[in-house]
Amino acid sequence: MRKQVLRSHLKSFRGPKPVRELGKVFRFIEEEIRDPFLAEELRRQLRDFENRLNFSAVMALAYPRGIVVYDIDSIAFKVLEQDGNFVGLRPLGAFELKWKSKRTLEQDGLPVNGMQYFALEMFSRAYGIPMYYIVNIGWEKVAVWKVGDVTPRYEVRKEGYAKDWYAIIDWWYLNLISPRKLPTLLRQMIEGKEVIP
Repeated sequence: MRKQVLRSHLKSFRGPKPVRELGKVFRFIEEEIRDPFLAEELRRQLRDFENRLNFSAVMALAYPRGIVVYDIDSIAFKVLEQDGNFVGLRPLGAFELKWKSKRTLEQDGLPVNGMQYFALEMFSRAYGIPMYYIVNIGWEKVAVWKVGDVTPRYEVRKEGYAKDWYAIIDWWYLNLISPRKLPTLLRQMIEGKEVIP
């Protein structure tokens, strides 16, 4: 049954209900968004999302017994030069970008997807690439931390479709700053300078 659903998913994005909803979004863009640049960018982002859904379905068919697929939002590289000539790139860090509502500040910690957090921590250890979370909280505050420098609590939270395994990051672990301070803080963290939350 699971394979039939996945194959249906791959065959047509007009199949399963969550995917049919994408068609409504595309129609909304065509009918309501007047700015051509914005409309094209929104279409591109949705196609990227479709592609990730497709890839997850393919991997689930290729490995039907136990696999999880996650992406990394951004990887920053330092450009290496010698005598003014490009000689290579050195990874500075990988970044997972999230958005949360202001109500998040009222909770007993910052919740993020637990399995993804665990997977990204394993990735960072295995390849020696520092991993950072940057969480925009209601466009007013930004929470920033380096994976491996904090010890989350893992809990099952929420109900219904949102019920999942969460990594809860205690607030005292985090650098909670205004967005304008983010460039300076990131540079300090990446360069290994002492940062006091």
